Amino acid sequence: MTEEENIDIEQELDNLLTKIQPNLQDVIKRSFTNVALQQCRNGEYHKPDALDDTAYFAKNTQVNLTRLELMKSPSFHMQQLSLDLKSMGLRFRCSLGEVNVKGLYGAFNENLYNLLPVMSEGHLMITLSNMTADVSVGLILDDDDAFSCINPCTDFSHDEVLVKLSWPSPQRNGGYDFTTTEQLAKHMDDLPLTAALSLQLHSLLRRKLISHLEMVLRQATSISEMLCCNPSLLEAYNLQISNLTQRANRVMDMTLINVRRTLLQGRREKLDLPPLHATFMHKIGSISFVGKFETDMGWVKNLATINRVNDVSVQPDRDKTTFFVSLKIKDLQIGYEEYRMRTMGASCSGRATAALGGALQLAVSVGRAAQEPYAQLDDLRLHTLDDLDMHVTGLGPLSGMALQLASWLRGALAAHAAPALSAQLQHEIHTAFAELALWDVLDGK
Repeated sequence: MTEEENIDIEQELDNLLTKIQPNLQDVIKRSFTNVALQQCRNGEYHKPDALDDTAYFAKNTQVNLTRLELMKSPSFHMQQLSLDLKSMGLRFRCSLGEVNVKGLYGAFNENLYNLLPVMSEGHLMITLSNMTADVSVGLILDDDDAFSCINPCTDFSHDEVLVKLSWPSPQRNGGYDFTTTEQLAKHMDDLPLTAALSLQLHSLLRRKLISHLEMVLRQATSISEMLCCNPSLLEAYNLQISNLTQRANRVMDMTLINVRRTLLQGRREKLDLPPLHATFMHKIGSISFVGKFETDMGWVKNLATINRVNDVSVQPDRDKTTFFVSLKIKDLQIGYEEYRMRTMGASCSGRATAALGGALQLAVSVGRAAQEPYAQLDDLRLHTLDDLDMHVTGLGPLSGMALQLASWLRGALAAHAAPALSAQLQHEIHTAFAELALWDVLDGK
């Protein structure tokens, strides 16, 4: 194919994408609603989703959260949508309605009144009203002649969060009655118990939302139909996408190479975590005994195994280009070299560690300001810490506490590990920017 023919094909592709974009945008909107209706008819919204047991830690206060579940799947309703076929990007806002989580809490701390006006065990209900999600994804061409999404950036918001706690209260004339108290806040992170669930709940909602979007894209898009079954246009489109992602991949790979190198050279791939202290109820037959759990200093390590998991998405602008990429810390581990657990008639000690999956979303902008190149970190968000694979030694007579120990490790991940590794990676990325050859990046070399 001659150079003139290439130019003609590229111009024809550009005109075609401009022409079909508004119509495809409307098709995706309608498909979003259709998928929601299909799931409603199939009863998907009424199936509860379980959340892992966890714990809240703060100073001398600790609360166990168990039997947690999302009471029904959220229904996703499209509000706004913007499609860019040339840069392969899709942005939208959708409503999730009211989101409810229920479960049990257990609290046996001497200083419990610092946190809750309740004692012992009871029921927990969390309500997030008018929840919405602002979503940005990159698009790729999959093998099924449809678009698929990568590098999802999700930002959840809500009007307010309401926490209801109820517990059995003894009555003067005998028996028990449930007493209820409520806590109200503007944001999940403003209340201790909802803050402990924030990462896990958002991760679940994110997975369900992206699964919904994937179904929408499979139903709403046909690449061959969009390009009029023209092989030359398809080849030109693939080449355009490849050129867009190759440069972005190179920029992100250069940044991550510097991040891994500085983590290893500075011996900062292993971070210290504070000790854990927990109180629990241990039942022997029909009798319950108060137990104590404590650890020495802990750690989270292997930050230098961070890498991207797919191609980088690109959002070009007049003065800058923004890169979005999904990252994973391949061999992330948390551990405590020594723990001690004791209760009436039994005690044990040993080592507790766990391997898990750590997934992050990174957004970086590169551009010129006053004729000087710059790179800036727009967002680094840890959105998933899951698939906990725990290894504990020395439980012995308290082997029945393994699940409770796993929940304490999840609480430590949310309260201690997640903020520490996010802060460290932000620092390393800023350091990596200083070593980027920014003129070469901007010139596409």
